Amino acid sequence: MTTSRSKPNITAAASKLRSIIWAAEEGELLGSEDDITNMLEVSRPTVRQVARLLEVEGLLKVRRGINGGYFATRPSIEVIEASVSSYLQMVVGDEEDVTEIASVMWAIIVRKAAALQSPETKQLMEGLRSKVLSLKDNALFDDLLEVEDETRAVVFNLVNNRYIELIFHINRVFASKHFPFNPADRDNTPEHYEYVKAWRKAKLLELDAIAEGNCEVAELAARFSRSLFHRRLYGHKHR
Repeated sequence: MTTSRSKPNITAAASKLRSIIWAAEEGELLGSEDDITNMLEVSRPTVRQVARLLEVEGLLKVRRGINGGYFATRPSIEVIEASVSSYLQMVVGDEEDVTEIASVMWAIIVRKAAALQSPETKQLMEGLRSKVLSLKDNALFDDLLEVEDETRAVVFNLVNNRYIELIFHINRVFASKHFPFNPADRDNTPEHYEYVKAWRKAKLLELDAIAEGNCEVAELAARFSRSLFHRRLYGHKHR
């Protein structure tokens, strides 16, 4: 009976402390253990259980000693990525699905970027365009990934949608650990040279559409670019 009653107490106390943390600045002192006990109106053992739970979530840091106390913090991308990746490892039946989801999200974010047509956007796309054009037909797969990474950073910064950026990043990192082979192993092959040329055309179309504010073309170009990438990784188009 005691255990069954304590669980709702812990859940309610954890929810209350989360709200307090999100209202505080990162690194802000929330108080001592006694302060938190009074604040949550629960027992000291319950506070300690709640603290352990929120520490795992990356929301709380507990310091002992003279200058110690309970401090608000924020979960790092590494903590979130590790937690979600562990969960995906259990529930994902086909890792290829994760890559496809990332492709859908990229098309969405590219369309949003095109809708933000501005001189600044056009200038940023011109810079990326120059980098794409600088890659020769014999450019390595990692060279293409470097430009892709920079493109993603610029586009996500423009759109400023941290939720999609986070989910995209987690999916990308998880999927990259389960590719059927290392794409770089196919560098310096006729197949790779054809891929570089096709990727360059698709990427230029994507960047130009964003610069011109053409949402429909931007989305289509993003889907095509990701389709090429998918085929390069798995040997076939999206299913």
